[in-house]
Amino acid sequence: MRVSLPALALAAAVLAPGLLLGQEAPPSGLWYATLEPVAGLEVHFGIEVAAKGGKLSGALVNGASESRFTSVSWDGGALTLEMAHYDGRIVARRNGDLLAGTFTRAIPSGQIEVPFRATRVAPALPKPPKGSPSLEGDWGVEMGEGEKASRLLGTFRQDGGRATGTLLGSTGDFGPMHGAWDGRALVLTVFDGIFIYRLDGALDASGSLSGTFRSRSGVPTPWKARRLDAAGAAAWLPGGGSIVRAKDPDARVSFSYPSAPGKMVSLDDPGLKDRPVVISILGTWCPNCHDEAPVLEDLYRRYRGQGLAVVALSYEYTDDAERSFRQIDRFRERHGVTYPILFAGTTKAASASEPISRLDGVKGYPTTLFLDRSHRIVKAHSGFDGPSTGARFAAQKKELEEAVKAILAR
Repeated sequence: MRVSLPALALAAAVLAPGLLLGQEAPPSGLWYATLEPVAGLEVHFGIEVAAKGGKLSGALVNGASESRFTSVSWDGGALTLEMAHYDGRIVARRNGDLLAGTFTRAIPSGQIEVPFRATRVAPALPKPPKGSPSLEGDWGVEMGEGEKASRLLGTFRQDGGRATGTLLGSTGDFGPMHGAWDGRALVLTVFDGIFIYRLDGALDASGSLSGTFRSRSGVPTPWKARRLDAAGAAAWLPGGGSIVRAKDPDARVSFSYPSAPGKMVSLDDPGLKDRPVVISILGTWCPNCHDEAPVLEDLYRRYRGQGLAVVALSYEYTDDAERSFRQIDRFRERHGVTYPILFAGTTKAASASEPISRLDGVKGYPTTLFLDRSHRIVKAHSGFDGPSTGARFAAQKKELEEAVKAILAR
């Protein structure tokens, strides 16, 4: 049977879009990637690209953690990995088993551009000598020097030469950091679409760690750490529920913000009036807020039948309402959020806004408030410890649920 050339072309288009006219196949599979925001600062992570049914998908990989791209496309020469929920993307061109391009993302001052590259070759892991010290466990970290020094909790895990873990502070954790430990030297990095972090350290003769921490700017911040036992780790940082307080616990919270252009939502609306309310103060640009949203959605679905309401107030980079509502919609869609998310204004003006102006001790995003039926602040929680924190993530979910039960019972 003879088959015409047009028919063959049509079949090729159906079976493998993007392969017509000699185009290369999509660069599927696992790639070992690096961002280098400034010379000498290399932050490592992975990207996974999959082709199925003529469509591409993919994920950002940090150790065992995967975060899916909002879309993946390949035009035969360039690969585009969209992170629309953060208003960012990676665009790279392929040259054999190499990818090279740029990561771009909108920030308050405009846009950042960071060189990107990736290879098929996995980085070699060290082999710690037999009997060398273990990294495993909790560490009391002092970041910075003098009056500017701050306390963080390092929680690290080790599997041979592979190291994972994170740092925790008053606004949550630093994300799924991963890297290498050779028995004396430590390297941990993370890129999750927002954070671009690298932690370098070394163990001294006393068993303490010290080194430098660098973010996208590349400016090194010195740090040191000592190993903590369980009691020391529990006491090293204040609990998230002890940092933020209402200035006047008897004052009633009241606000009115838009859920969409021209559609205002108030705590006096019928669906919120006289109901206990959880308020999440967030930003769509905040990774810890993304970690918190599925937990709040789960609580809302399980307890709304008992009268619980949840409302999120989003503070965005700019007062561009169109962009802000777009990012809020993307946040809502990504996490399947069914409770209202309101555009509360800009991060710059947040401290003077309702309800933040009613609070003492606000450190950042997210901050979560628990209101009774009269809409008085019963409890406030600073930050969110995400999945990278292991047992602390589970404990925090339980803490938030107990807070929900408490306002329902009042």
